[in-house]
Amino acid sequence: MEPRLTPAPPLGHRTTGAAPPPPGHAPYWDIDVGPRLADEVRMSGFKHLMVGCMAAACLSEEPWELHNAPELTDRQALADMARALGARVDVDGAGERVRIDAAPLTGHRVPADRSAQVHGGAYLLPVLLARHGRVESGAHGGCRIGGGHRGGRPVEHIARVLERFGATCATDGGGLTAKAPRGLRGAVIDLADFSTPDPCDGLPTGPHYSGATKTALLAAAGARGTTVLRHPYPKPDAQELARVLARAGVAVDVTPDAIEIEGADGPIGGARVTLPSDLLEVVTFVTASVLLDQELTLRLTRPDVVREGLAPELLHLERIGVPLRWDGDLLRIRPAVGPLAADRVVAASHLVYSDAQPLFALLLLAASAPSTLVETVWSGRFGYVEGLRSMGARLAVHGQELRIHPGPLNPAPGPLRGNDLRAAAALLLAALAVGTPHRLYGVEHLARGYARLPAKLRALGGRITPGGTTAPDVPDGADPAGSQDKEVVHDV
Repeated sequence: MEPRLTPAPPLGHRTTGAAPPPPGHAPYWDIDVGPRLADEVRMSGFKHLMVGCMAAACLSEEPWELHNAPELTDRQALADMARALGARVDVDGAGERVRIDAAPLTGHRVPADRSAQVHGGAYLLPVLLARHGRVESGAHGGCRIGGGHRGGRPVEHIARVLERFGATCATDGGGLTAKAPRGLRGAVIDLADFSTPDPCDGLPTGPHYSGATKTALLAAAGARGTTVLRHPYPKPDAQELARVLARAGVAVDVTPDAIEIEGADGPIGGARVTLPSDLLEVVTFVTASVLLDQELTLRLTRPDVVREGLAPELLHLERIGVPLRWDGDLLRIRPAVGPLAADRVVAASHLVYSDAQPLFALLLLAASAPSTLVETVWSGRFGYVEGLRSMGARLAVHGQELRIHPGPLNPAPGPLRGNDLRAAAALLLAALAVGTPHRLYGVEHLARGYARLPAKLRALGGRITPGGTTAPDVPDGADPAGSQDKEVVHDV
């Protein structure tokens, strides 16, 4: 995209996407561009599978090892939760390896201070219930897109899943208390019950579908008897979790329309898991390469999983004209020839990841004609729109649909702010594409989804200088700005 370096026209009103700096000394990044330093970047491991595996390890009394486990806030928070519950957790930051020995785990209360930081702690709920017959937790945090209590992630659907396994549950203020004194028992569950139909094709989608499937998988592994999960969430974060449980000795049969699990009725076995590359990090760096008009090679782990899991995204990238070439464990991105083509992209549980939707919005600003994005998973997923409007983008939101009129981006008139993980990523890439200095707030969200992001962006010429020290006040359930993974070191 060829940036136009004239000032953007003033907006009629200030909004969260292009707000003045928040009070206090909130974390921010100063963003600029310089000479690129490398032609290749290695992608980190898949966050959405990592959190499920860390929870599953707590079903076992034998050690689990996770390799290619990225340095994220979620990893640190889940490791701290497991330790507080009694497990032994060793983290090798340099080697991205996590070893969990949950044999001494005795606790049943999920630490509230850590669960409020990330969403991944919710997957400890079925695990602790299966192991101890009871579990308690406070609110679960993460991006404020879940519609839960005071902006936290909802847990009511998790309670409904656990009730299918015979548990008695109560939810209050974003927290959950559940009991199953006689243990969990196998069940037949149609996971379409925890979804909403896609208005285009009627297939299951919605904000609770993925979480309900992963909750059911973990509960079923520790339950007594057979569980049949019909219409499970089809993406790799759930499907690969089922295969990981099979490697730990759980009898699992995965078919296109159902997953059948014969519960262990007790501890499961150990496992050694190498996580595939993070699918959304791959889409992020494809987007960065296209916007900056630079060739880039991504080094992948388990590229077969990446390629299968990103099939809908790859179809759209091909359709709009992004040149990609697969070469073993490498994905090569070349500059587009001419403008990109317009497209209609639907984010749904069986189509493009909702997390990828903001990145497609950036790409389609460089298209030759207007495009449309449709969001069927999360509400509040257009948090990047006002930030891009402050940079001159012509975007119109109509309910869950975003209409994109192509055109160049300009320097923003003030600081940018990302209010969730992918909004912050989209605004970061937009600032790099413009090529002039910008300040971005909300960077604490990026620590939940990208490992060593400033260092990786140096390959494309990104120059990122962290600033700020303490966080402004944030509502309960939001991710506190000071909660970045203490192991993350930004190499800038």
